[in-house]
Amino acid sequence: MNKLIYLFILFFLSACSLSPNLKIPEANYTINDKQLNSVKDNNISKQWWKEFDDENLNKLIDLALKNNNDLKLAFIHMEQASAQLGIDFSSLLPKLDGSANANRVKTSTNAPSNQTGKVYYSNDFKMGLNLSYEIDFWGKYRDTYRASKSGFKASEYDYEAARLSVISSTAQAYFNFTNAYENENALKDAYDSAEEIYRINDEKFQAGAVGEYELSQAKANLENIALQYNEAKLNKENYLKALKILTSNDLNDILYKDQAYQTFNLKEFNIPTGISSTILLQRPDIGSSLEKLIQQNYLVGVARTAFLPSLSLTGLLGFESKDLDTLIKGGSKTWNIGGNFTMPIFHWGEIYQNINLTKLNKDEAFINYQNTLITAFGEIRYALAARKTIRLQYDNAQSSEHSYKRIYEISKERYDIGEMSLQDYLEARQNWLNAKIAFNNTKYSYANSIVNVIKAFGGGFEQSENMSKNIEKDSQNLDMSFRE
Repeated sequence: MNKLIYLFILFFLSACSLSPNLKIPEANYTINDKQLNSVKDNNISKQWWKEFDDENLNKLIDLALKNNNDLKLAFIHMEQASAQLGIDFSSLLPKLDGSANANRVKTSTNAPSNQTGKVYYSNDFKMGLNLSYEIDFWGKYRDTYRASKSGFKASEYDYEAARLSVISSTAQAYFNFTNAYENENALKDAYDSAEEIYRINDEKFQAGAVGEYELSQAKANLENIALQYNEAKLNKENYLKALKILTSNDLNDILYKDQAYQTFNLKEFNIPTGISSTILLQRPDIGSSLEKLIQQNYLVGVARTAFLPSLSLTGLLGFESKDLDTLIKGGSKTWNIGGNFTMPIFHWGEIYQNINLTKLNKDEAFINYQNTLITAFGEIRYALAARKTIRLQYDNAQSSEHSYKRIYEISKERYDIGEMSLQDYLEARQNWLNAKIAFNNTKYSYANSIVNVIKAFGGGFEQSENMSKNIEKDSQNLDMSFRE
């Protein structure tokens, strides 16, 4: 008996693998740009959005992390991968089943086994344990388990990627909403000024002081601002709709009810200013695509085992008796052990095509991994360049807004003492409001560019952390109350 146990352990531990050697391309990309300095560390906090110091934004993201359906789906997919991993692990071990049978048979007089020529009745009672196990000579079940393990790890990365996407999308939708809100207010003031300018020109036109050209120009300006004003109102509702979808929640309590709106104050971030190939490893989508490639590589080995023979062992240990009251007596003990050897001979190319299909799936995963690397690198480079350019635009727009505001203040002073006409004063006010709108747009474009850089760098995600433990902690905030 001990020899059988040792033999089983030997087979279990020495199972080979037919998976091909996987050559993973190195994420070694360089940029010849003196303006972008190389960075080695990712110092972004995992709760980076809190550095914007905006309570509305914090509440929205908390709601999104609780209610967002895409994040719930990513979590369910991870649970499915975990369940599949458990199933595939069980295939590595022997199966033990309990069984019990009871049969009563009437044997006919004409049955070949009936030597008495008379009808007789017999009973057969069985009870025992059934053992079955397929020896994993070629690593079929071991590679299946390894593939599922990589699939599960990929699902964890997918959850992290979904979490980062939900957070960044919520932040940017909020910035776009507040941008539209501020523009709506500024355009309302600009519309009032344009309307007053048109009224003044209309009075002058009636009196013959100005021509039709000046009146048409004032009217066109009024209609243009009215168009922008209505568009800002529509944009605000569109971004509000996006926020409701992202948070799966009624936002009235956060954005309207018993709460005065406050202008968003942009805060600078201490984030990386350059690119290093090692930073690519901080992105969960990179980790996911790599694990999916490893998974497909193991499945090639699983498919190859179909060409080779298989050996299954079965055994029974229990009791058998013709009478129920003697079933568990000493004389009713029974056992058997057997084996089943199977060797594929001719399957009309099915096995070959299945192997070819798994190889093609691996090729697809390889290309997807390369594309993910290249895309990630491009996103990081563009995000850094865009942030730098928009930062300059932000400074220019802020300076322009201050200049037009000062012009408006001087115009108001002159108008108050009678040195400037009402029309000139209103035009100065309208120019300042237009500059204010341009500055608002640039300010929120810059805020969105910061989010894009953070997202491109993985949003504070680090593969060195205990990902499973972090996900378990984060997922406790998910509202899964729909479950029975």
